Amino acid sequence: MIFAVALLAGLSSVSAQIIHTDKKTETPGCGPRVWIEYTDDDPDYFIIKNRSPKGWSLAMLAIDLAPSTGNLVFDTNEGGKGVGGASPFYPDALSPVRLVGTIPAEDGGRTIGLQFEEFLQDRDYTFHVDLDAIPSEGGRTWVLPADVKGAKVLATFKGPSGQNDKIDAVFDENAEADSGAGGCV
Repeated sequence: MIFAVALLAGLSSVSAQIIHTDKKTETPGCGPRVWIEYTDDDPDYFIIKNRSPKGWSLAMLAIDLAPSTGNLVFDTNEGGKGVGGASPFYPDALSPVRLVGTIPAEDGGRTIGLQFEEFLQDRDYTFHVDLDAIPSEGGRTWVLPADVKGAKVLATFKGPSGQNDKIDAVFDENAEADSGAGGCV
């Protein structure tokens, strides 16, 4: 689980730039791109989309809800820190993308980390987990798209030459986070 600890530690310095960890190989003009959508449903779910050019595989992804405008928390246990009905994390069992490691979302927690294999370009991966909004006037079970605004994403990609690139994104008022594509949005 060292990967996830290092990945989540990097969330505090999310800066909306591509960080090149291998200077020997330049990132192609349009580099790695991750796009995440959140939907409040029964159960809530996230769709992670690898929209990178050919050769870029998504290896790790972390989500940090702490800076969200709705003061969001994961609600994974009935009667726990969330409000009302809860839903634990469960992955997409039918996806060709393999989930090989997680830092699970704790009840009342704000972070989750995922490690993948075979998350190639143009593939999507869905996972389910309940979110609740805990605004200053009291909690509620539903999450509005604007509540997700400000939550951060950090992703690590393996490139065509084996190099690693880290990119980040921030959720907008539509509950979507798009890292852009190495300057090619």
